[in-house]
Amino acid sequence: MIVMKFGGTSVQDEAAIGRVIAIVRERLRERPLVVVSALARVTRLLCDLADEARDQHEEVVRDLLSQLRERHYDLSRKLLGGSPELLQACLEDVEKHLKALQTFVGGVCLIGELSPRSEARIISTGEILSSTIISHAFNASGISCHWVDARRMITTDDNYLSARPLMDVTRANVKRIIGLESRGTDLTVTQGFVASTEAGATSVLGFEGSDYSAAIFGMALGAERVEIWTDVDGMRTADPRVVQSTGKIDVISYEEAAEMAAMGARVLHPLTIEPARSRNIPIRVLNSMNPSCEGTLIIRGDESPDGPKSVAFRDGILFVKVSSAKLEGVTDMFGKVFAELYPRRIPVMLAKATESEVYLVIPEDVPCLEEAVTRLRSWAEVTLFRDKAILSVIGRNIVGFEGLGDKVISLSGKVYLANVSANMMSENFVIDSDRLSGTLSGIHGYIFGKEDA
Repeated sequence: MIVMKFGGTSVQDEAAIGRVIAIVRERLRERPLVVVSALARVTRLLCDLADEARDQHEEVVRDLLSQLRERHYDLSRKLLGGSPELLQACLEDVEKHLKALQTFVGGVCLIGELSPRSEARIISTGEILSSTIISHAFNASGISCHWVDARRMITTDDNYLSARPLMDVTRANVKRIIGLESRGTDLTVTQGFVASTEAGATSVLGFEGSDYSAAIFGMALGAERVEIWTDVDGMRTADPRVVQSTGKIDVISYEEAAEMAAMGARVLHPLTIEPARSRNIPIRVLNSMNPSCEGTLIIRGDESPDGPKSVAFRDGILFVKVSSAKLEGVTDMFGKVFAELYPRRIPVMLAKATESEVYLVIPEDVPCLEEAVTRLRSWAEVTLFRDKAILSVIGRNIVGFEGLGDKVISLSGKVYLANVSANMMSENFVIDSDRLSGTLSGIHGYIFGKEDA
């Protein structure tokens, strides 16, 4: 069995879904479980819908619901126009989900309050709608397909908008439900991103969480591989929106791919890797618009070559310096600083300490940061350096690649912090944001021998 996940751009319209059906048809012998995202831009519309309902903008809410209905009805008619009975069944299913959403949003609009639980319920609707239509389209194409609600399978904690799966329960659910309900059909279609709590309330796995869902399904089923279908030819040596002369990465380890995701590469959800790695299940990142391309294979580290794989970055960060007037010691410095950060769930991307100073890299606009800084200033001097970015060179045994630090300094003008990750998978440099683009292109050219025009 394999798991095939198709993202929003891979299912955005009639032509894209036609490509998906053709791709899946070629793999029917491998008994695929197909995981789909919402149609492109639908989750953003649903986020807007939730906000407008909270603000009690009834006319805007009606307009957004109308846009949602029109887009999904139009897609259903284009895909199923030649199969009147299937079209009627599809439209009835779509309308059932839309009416449930309309009723729920109406309640939010009435009281003018939007809890995380309510927001999760609203924004999960995109995957339910897209998977409903796509499952009918498979049947219309002659591929027998069964639709399964992912909320019956992936069970999570109560952190509704960024929920964490309860893996033992989830594994048992997936094996039981897919085992029973996939019998007698060519394939099963379900949703990425969406899940439910132990009490049965809808939860979601965080934005771009469909990749994570696919890896969880693959882990639970012991899949031969997980395929992540996107709109690019695999993972790249840098973000092609910033660096023009990128190359495709053919093979990369689980650890390198996870490091790339954590440091800003946007091809995979950061949590995707671990479920597959835990069962040694290969992940292949592929392009639904160019299915003949072999994409990027993500495998065990001992099967992946050494050396730099990619240059990633994170913009919009704070570089924070915490200085004590006395020598506290490294352990005490870290302990006192993280005693304020951890309870407030402040994410720290990088950290270094001396006997009297701690250096931190934190995303900007983090809730509760001001409160934590106030507490820290009761015993230390705290300086916040804004408009910073992290540039990360990622690859197995990266420390063997000489000259990176000197090159970054020559390109950026100043490095606030240099750090080698504990797993030796990346060298990270904190620089000024306004020097990021030039430094990124220069470092990419230095490593891979490809200069932008």
